[in-house]
Amino acid sequence: MRQIARHDVVFAAGTAGEHELTWSQKAHEREGCHPHLHGPRNRNVRMGRALDGRPDMAAVLHAFAAVMAHFEALRTLYPREADGHLRAVVVASGVLQVDEYASDARATSDELSAFTLRLAEPGFAPDDLPLRAAVITVDGRPIHIVLSLHHFSADTTAARIVAEHIARLAADPGADLGSGWQPRQIASFEGSPSGLRHAHRVDTHDRAMLRQSVMPELQTPASHRDTVYNFVCLDSAAVALAAARLAKQYRTSVAAVLQAAYACALAELLSIGTCVFNTVMANRQTAFAREAVAHVAGRALVPVDTSLGSDRFPALCRAVDAALARSSSVSLREPDRYARSLDEVSAELGRSAHNPYMVNVRPIAPGTLIRARALRAQQDLERAMASSRYRRFPKPVDTYSGKLCFDVWGMSETAGISLGTDATSFDATDLEQVLLSFERRLVGAAIGGHAAQSGSFAGA
Repeated sequence: MRQIARHDVVFAAGTAGEHELTWSQKAHEREGCHPHLHGPRNRNVRMGRALDGRPDMAAVLHAFAAVMAHFEALRTLYPREADGHLRAVVVASGVLQVDEYASDARATSDELSAFTLRLAEPGFAPDDLPLRAAVITVDGRPIHIVLSLHHFSADTTAARIVAEHIARLAADPGADLGSGWQPRQIASFEGSPSGLRHAHRVDTHDRAMLRQSVMPELQTPASHRDTVYNFVCLDSAAVALAAARLAKQYRTSVAAVLQAAYACALAELLSIGTCVFNTVMANRQTAFAREAVAHVAGRALVPVDTSLGSDRFPALCRAVDAALARSSSVSLREPDRYARSLDEVSAELGRSAHNPYMVNVRPIAPGTLIRARALRAQQDLERAMASSRYRRFPKPVDTYSGKLCFDVWGMSETAGISLGTDATSFDATDLEQVLLSFERRLVGAAIGGHAAQSGSFAGA
């Protein structure tokens, strides 16, 4: 790929001003995650996405301008005061530079991943907009967009959401972007009396969940240097089919189905009876979500009793769903108070509570996940399972050092899940076995058995 042009995208919006950092941004800053790091250590969220339809470059650039105007998080600069503290300044207008790269052929997923990393490496200067963007063209036609958001903006606007909005507007300039909480609204709520009361309730909830957790403490690397971070990905159409079918059959959420299957798989590996999940909450556009979870990057610690097991998989799904419903109002809290809570719970437990065993799951509604294909015949699930693909990515350890990460991503025709942890806790083979068990349990439950006997996993 070679750069052939740089486009200046002018945007203008009706809102501007300053606000306090949100609780999550304060927590990131406390952990050393700053928005202006340069080089490979830059903490950011990257995204590469294929464009739908056949938009021209003018339509793509217009989409960038509309999305920049829509999201305050993408128009927020973070200059430092004289005392070194960050300020959040939302600008009303500006210019986003979008680089155009020409390619001889459509980029593969590995090439896109490498390109997003290269795009992110320069970091962000204090007066830079928090979004870096590029468009990849083939024969002069835009094919992909590539984004890098620094961590403070990704805290309130995920790169995936930004990319989807840009792609939608490029294909249909009149599309509605919808409404949602902006960073200034979030910060205002968090500083209000009701927001502080909410934070105290969350703190009480988290202390209780940490005390109940029987998950083993993962090893924390003695040094970040030369530490390997194992990352294992599964791309499986069978997971998407099975999750949607089971959610409809048991009248529960896809998030509950995924977590129930994963809880069984992890409990089997570790010989434990309880898992505690750190759940990324779902859609925040509803009135209920705005009231219950003001923080866009809110979290919910959800305890799951895995003793229900595979033989009672429907009951386990419903139990997980009930736990999610009970915990729907949980989010991050003021970071200093949270740190004190962790210290106090650590003293009670006799071990560190700073490294609880948590799992990240991004719930997706069944209708979004997959629609008509959810009712396909049994043999379709078996064929889909046989086509599953696994990949391993050993890489330098990052901010999730010492924790197991579980992320459900890109569910449309296929479902992808990824697990990662530092090599001193689990190696890639351990993680792959968890994914194998996870897929078998889901597909087995969907076709009426508890062990799928097909494809590359025959005899499981």
